[in-house]
Amino acid sequence: MNQKRIEQRGLWLGILINSIMAVSGITVFLITDIEALFVDAYFTVITLVSGIVSIIISKVSSKKSQRFPDGLFVLEPIFSLCQSLLTIILLSLSVITVSVKAYRYFAFGEGQMMNVGPVLPYEMVMVCLSFMLSWFYARQNKKINNSSTMLLTETKGTLIDGIMSSGIGLAALLIFFIPVNSPLHFLLYTGDFFVTVTLIAFTIKMPFQVIKLAFIEISGGVLQNKQVQQKVEHVV
Repeated sequence: MNQKRIEQRGLWLGILINSIMAVSGITVFLITDIEALFVDAYFTVITLVSGIVSIIISKVSSKKSQRFPDGLFVLEPIFSLCQSLLTIILLSLSVITVSVKAYRYFAFGEGQMMNVGPVLPYEMVMVCLSFMLSWFYARQNKKINNSSTMLLTETKGTLIDGIMSSGIGLAALLIFFIPVNSPLHFLLYTGDFFVTVTLIAFTIKMPFQVIKLAFIEISGGVLQNKQVQQKVEHVV
């Protein structure tokens, strides 16, 4: 099926690029110990794992049997639903983690100055890869009239990753130029708190949108894509 070939080609490229990004992210996090980088790297790992699972589901969903004469296409929105729920849980845990870290600094003066040197070149590369991959996913999905829930999920997930990388890179650049005796010196210790909370505030809407679309598809909701509707009506 041509649709499945296009879908799987997009997912395979995503696995390759996300593998590179995941290894790079974990390496830079271990060097810097910056919490926001942990969120960024862990998010990439989730995207990588989801890409592998997506390939499996993409191959299995079209197979028909006596028990499932119409195939197992419902696995696709179920997977997208689970991935989005996991994303929301991860983002929530990240807010809790950096909030505790910031509280310890402001309340007790406990904290470690961030090492932002390696962050800048890393994030520049990650931003380029994330946005290019998100564009590629969207382009592949457009070829099949945006009918792939998995490609939609990967598009939004990779876009979130790119936005997070952009914010972390910009914050690292600003923090890099803050002197130790500056009134803003507290950002040298708590900058990841402000970065993480801001990024999550801007990206938390995306997984909820995917959950809504997945739920509509699972529950047999009416098709909303007007282009596809008109094409189906014309054929019928």
